[in-house]
Amino acid sequence: MIAMSDLCRISVRQVVRQRGFGVILSIALGITAFIALSVLGQEIRYKVGQDMVLMGGVNIVRVYMDDDQYPGQPLRTFYPETVEAIRNIPGVGLVSQNVRGNIVFSLRGMQERTIRTSFIGVDEYFAPAYSLELLAGRLLTVDDVKQRNRVCMLGREGAEALYGDPAKAVGKLLVLGRDVFEVVGVVTGVMLGSWSEGGFMPYTVMVDRNWGGDGVTRLFVRCIGWEDVAGVVRKLPGVVRAHQDAPYLVCATQDDQLDRIKITFMWVEALLWLGIAASLMLGGFGIWYGTFAAVRARTREVGLKKAMGGSDVDILAQFLAEALVKSVAGGLLGIIVGTICVELGAWALDTAISYPLLLASSLGSIFFSAVIGVAGGLYPAIQASRMDVVTALRFE
Repeated sequence: MIAMSDLCRISVRQVVRQRGFGVILSIALGITAFIALSVLGQEIRYKVGQDMVLMGGVNIVRVYMDDDQYPGQPLRTFYPETVEAIRNIPGVGLVSQNVRGNIVFSLRGMQERTIRTSFIGVDEYFAPAYSLELLAGRLLTVDDVKQRNRVCMLGREGAEALYGDPAKAVGKLLVLGRDVFEVVGVVTGVMLGSWSEGGFMPYTVMVDRNWGGDGVTRLFVRCIGWEDVAGVVRKLPGVVRAHQDAPYLVCATQDDQLDRIKITFMWVEALLWLGIAASLMLGGFGIWYGTFAAVRARTREVGLKKAMGGSDVDILAQFLAEALVKSVAGGLLGIIVGTICVELGAWALDTAISYPLLLASSLGSIFFSAVIGVAGGLYPAIQASRMDVVTALRFE
């Protein structure tokens, strides 16, 4: 029986002589992708998902009372304890309070043009809930809401219609009704839609003046990810009704766009894992073909070893060990490159690395690499071990 140390040394030397680096790189590529997706897959999925949902706002659930559609019903508003309870629902990222109605003012724009501008009442969470970008000035703050400051923000299109340049809008005074409001900021964002033509003021100011209702009549509930939308929508009615009367509660979502995003993600993930599987399978076929080629090229060597007393197990072990060296070498290279990719990815995504998951993925990679080596090299190794001595010695 050949010694283990000799078996390893001979196998490494044979792999170097055969120059099977393509097979090693193929396995390494698959292992690198496997480790990166295993460790950072959830974070990448979340980041990409956030970018996609921002295009359509599919992770925003609009919650409101539909009492005005039922004659004789009182117009109910959301209680503060209800809003706080919704914030504690798993999967909820932000809850922005809003006055559902809007109020339109005629404002004097450029070239003496009269522009009808619509304003809605929001709180300090509206901008982060809708991922608004600040073009000039500042956003509404919690002090603006609590102290009922007469300030407002304008959407980009509204500011351009009134002043031409959004930066010129900051600090301007607008006469809204009987009050004078200061423009403190200009915002934009892909989720604003037609709101970009209007303005935003503290909802408390609108409530005080009865511009749209006497309380919070709508909530914008932003879920952490699009996967959380369905669960949040299921729990919302029960949470609201546990704190107040809400017979005609409506939870509005964009189901069609959400379904499209889910399908898109399903195909992207399937293609990624298919690419990893294809790379690993290519490495396995490379080992299978390379081992067969090595057996054929060294047929007389096999016959000579058997003639000198080498057993079938020795021949089997030698060729199988060579296949394992290729696959495990690819696995180790993949772990090194994969770890580097994980470190760089975590830095780029500004997220923490789960080192236990990284360790588990690395150990799993070594196991997968060994399985690939055994699967690709076992049959050729068995063929080599079963060679007839005389036929092998006569092989040209």
